[in-house]
Amino acid sequence: MNTRWKSYGSRMGSYSSLVEEEGVPRPSVELSESWNQVAESPIIAAVNAPEALAVALEAPPRTIYLLTGDPLSLPNMLARAKDAGKVCLVNIDFIDGLSRDKHAVEFLAAHKVAGVVSTRSDTLRAAKALGLITVQRTFAIDSAAVQATVRSLMQFLPDAIEILPAPVAPRVLPKFREVHAKLQVIAGGLIEGVQEIESLLAAGVNSVSVSNSRLWVI
Repeated sequence: MNTRWKSYGSRMGSYSSLVEEEGVPRPSVELSESWNQVAESPIIAAVNAPEALAVALEAPPRTIYLLTGDPLSLPNMLARAKDAGKVCLVNIDFIDGLSRDKHAVEFLAAHKVAGVVSTRSDTLRAAKALGLITVQRTFAIDSAAVQATVRSLMQFLPDAIEILPAPVAPRVLPKFREVHAKLQVIAGGLIEGVQEIESLLAAGVNSVSVSNSRLWVI
């Protein structure tokens, strides 16, 4: 990994030291190999079309978001990612032919997915129960949405939270870290260049998810 980016991954890895407080359980994933790989990925390749997977498998980012697929195509996509040494997190909200209940999560777990991304706490609870990495996706579109996320974090602690759109992440992440100081934050959406990625990381974001393959540079 480029030396310039190493500090961002090391910041993210410290999440495992978060202790249980006020009845909120610890994250489901501690220092597993998959979580460490996610933690060391300042850029996450967001794959939103089947043809983009081949590009992501050859690109430097070691973590992939899958936002495409169905029950027939997913097993092969996950197997290809694993063979390429990538960690795959599936955004279950975008997968055709799967509901967002525990049975869908069990299907993903049976095919060795590393983690699940969703806006739904119940879906993430099911994933957590199976030992999968959990990423809660939230849209910080206004103050009410931010406060709703704060309340949600007080009830359920995912392994990471993804804030959309990315440019607002530096403004709202302090509110989330008032609830959990070491909360891992991923920013996604409306990323236009590497300089913007660097600015987000410097502002305290741990990782950035990007669908533009031109930006899958590290």
